[in-house]
Amino acid sequence: MAKEIAKKINVKTLVECKDLEVLEGDLNSPTWVMITPDKKLKVVLDSEEYIDFMETLKTTLKENIELKLEKAILSEFPIDYDDVKAVVLEEMKKSDKSIQEIVEKVKLEHPNLFYNLDLEKIF
Repeated sequence: MAKEIAKKINVKTLVECKDLEVLEGDLNSPTWVMITPDKKLKVVLDSEEYIDFMETLKTTLKENIELKLEKAILSEFPIDYDDVKAVVLEEMKKSDKSIQEIVEKVKLEHPNLFYNLDLEKIF
């Protein structure tokens, strides 16, 4: 069972605790702080808690990127947000530049996707 979970969460180190001494708290707690023989501290999580935690982190990261992408695109006044997003996402696959840099590049290469606002003429 432990080997299957280790494989599922992509961990190569499997440790079996022998002569476990509880200094404080309860072994039924889903989270522990463990002191290793060399006096380092490790946090031990229940496997399901760890998997849920990692899924939450992935979801949060995806939402964060989506919000940054939306902000960067909308700040450049797109004519059609979805069209610009599709072009930016394709460009992101080819580049390791920041989202803002990619949006600016797309605006330069595809000006027809954005409104041309000359603020000096407005004010």
